[in-house]
Amino acid sequence: MTQRLLIAAWSVALAAAAASMAFVLTSNHEDDPAARAALIVGLGLVFVGCGLVAIVRRPENRTGMLMALVGFFWFLSALADANNRVVYSVGIALSLLVYGAFAHLILSFPTGRLETPRDRAIVLLTYFDVTVVQWAWMLTRQHIGSANAPCPDCPDNVFAVTHEHALSSSLLTLQRGVGIALVWAALAVLYRRYRNATPAARLTLGPVVLTSAVTIVLIAVMLVLAWISESATHTINWFVLVSFATVPLAFLVGLLRTRLQRSGILRMIVESPDELSLREAELALKDALGDPTVRLAYWQDDVQGYVNVRGKPFVVPEDTPTRVTTKVDYGDKPVAALLHDRALLEDPVVLEEVIGVIRMGLEKDRGERALRATEIRSRALLEAIPDLMFRISADGRYVDYRAPNEFDLIESEVIGKTVWQRLPEDLADEFMTAGRRAIAERQVQTIEYQLGFGEGVRHYEGRIAASGDDEFVLIVRNISDRKLQEQELQASRARIVAAGDEERRRLERNLHDGAQQRLVSLSLSLRLAQTQLQKNPEMAEQLLESAREELAQALEELRELARGIHPAILTDRGLDAALEALASRAPLPVEIEQPTTTLPGPVEAAAYYVVSEALANVAKYADASSVRISVAQMNGAALVEVSDDGVGGADPAGGSGLRGLADRVAALNGTLEVESEPGRGTTIRAEIPLG
Repeated sequence: MTQRLLIAAWSVALAAAAASMAFVLTSNHEDDPAARAALIVGLGLVFVGCGLVAIVRRPENRTGMLMALVGFFWFLSALADANNRVVYSVGIALSLLVYGAFAHLILSFPTGRLETPRDRAIVLLTYFDVTVVQWAWMLTRQHIGSANAPCPDCPDNVFAVTHEHALSSSLLTLQRGVGIALVWAALAVLYRRYRNATPAARLTLGPVVLTSAVTIVLIAVMLVLAWISESATHTINWFVLVSFATVPLAFLVGLLRTRLQRSGILRMIVESPDELSLREAELALKDALGDPTVRLAYWQDDVQGYVNVRGKPFVVPEDTPTRVTTKVDYGDKPVAALLHDRALLEDPVVLEEVIGVIRMGLEKDRGERALRATEIRSRALLEAIPDLMFRISADGRYVDYRAPNEFDLIESEVIGKTVWQRLPEDLADEFMTAGRRAIAERQVQTIEYQLGFGEGVRHYEGRIAASGDDEFVLIVRNISDRKLQEQELQASRARIVAAGDEERRRLERNLHDGAQQRLVSLSLSLRLAQTQLQKNPEMAEQLLESAREELAQALEELRELARGIHPAILTDRGLDAALEALASRAPLPVEIEQPTTTLPGPVEAAAYYVVSEALANVAKYADASSVRISVAQMNGAALVEVSDDGVGGADPAGGSGLRGLADRVAALNGTLEVESEPGRGTTIRAEIPLG
């Protein structure tokens, strides 16, 4: 409900209160007009006011609307004090509606909805009793009176059509009997609801059940006394009216008491300077929510799941009629899970506030724990961090710094100086622009730059983050090694392209100088043989034999070329046979250890060329007596190892062969290592991911 509608509703209530007061105070048949006016106006305004507060607090709940409706029905009852017979008769006809709305209110609390058929039947019968039965009774009685007592000054009932005393008494007895039965039925419902409620739900139900039960009992007493004593009935009616006033206050207590208590206690937990253990935090939540069944679980990234306060895995259970689990997230990241009483769902505003406080509290708890842990081991941790760290004010002055190695500083004097005094002007301006942007936008800024030192140029990455409203933190990392790796990567890619170009040129030369020349010679021999077939058959036969030999040599050269591009044996018979072929051509003994496994095609090719290049290097440089080849799978990768017992001393950067192998393996996200101490042989080890 919008603020304008709330103001309008309250204005209507004030107008109705004023009209009610006017009817009562000017009544010529009211014994104590001042007291009755005060009660009617007070009750009406209390119910309407409390209802509007409830609407503001919980707009999705109908309880506030029902409470306001009870208040407006109280105002309607003042029409029975009018001196005009028509207005008086209408007031008597509507005077009992407040009891129907009251039954509707207490039986629908706390959701504002009648949950069971039994509740709906009680409310429906109550409305029937106070309307249809009341109106039927009014048709049979011309002089009604006031508050079940004779009233000689009261106006006549304009709705009376007959004066059958027996029928009137029967209808009145029926109305009172049904009313007494409904009163006890409502009491039974309230008692059963409170008895079956969980401890958390009783916090809300308790005040309402108590005050409603007292009011209902007084109504029952009044209905019973109506058969015994009219004066006693008139007296107890005042107590009924007074007891009514306690009900809306109890409703507000039910709606607001737990909200205030939970908010206050949870904020006290969050703001507490003392460190709470996880177990203590759970106990505090139990007290705050009034729910001893609360269980708190924290999200752990390393296990990708929740753990309870004892550090044991916590599996989120399925919701039940009494208990549910509410997950607490921070952004898109899970933070915690709260297993609690379902009654908390009846107040989504409070639940959202509890979730928010838990979220902030847990994040604060995490931050404070991390801060305390950092304070305990900060010195050792800072010593291990290689980055430079500077605190810089918004005007560009160094406030504090941390340098693991003073050699990394351009100047040893830092604190008190400005960035323009220590850095090139353009770079200082860039830092300050990024720093002010970080403070304004609360986002990390990144700058890469380079500085000249005596030994050369160093590359740095600066990360800038706000550390307050008037300062920022600059973390500087030396990325010269990364830049070198990037350059090596670019050089590797260039070498791969150059190697591909060179390989194509080699194939072109080999085809031109070898197979192509032989095929041309073969073509000439065949033409000569064709011209000699008739003239000199013997010469033709010699030419054909020569052509056959040329053809055989051309085919062999083409096979050699194809083997250099991709070994056919690797495609036809697999890695085992290909490695056996390589070993058979080696000029020294080769031992192969390879389990019978199947590797992806690109991985098999890379493994083959690693072994091929390694064997070629052994034959050329190692002066070894034996070679051992091992191919295995481990942790989702193929491990290829070639070791010899030669002289060692191989330099991976000294030749293009091993660099080409490293590029080939790196193209598959693999790594190539060379161990070659002088006099201890050489081991080439490649690790190539399978996927």
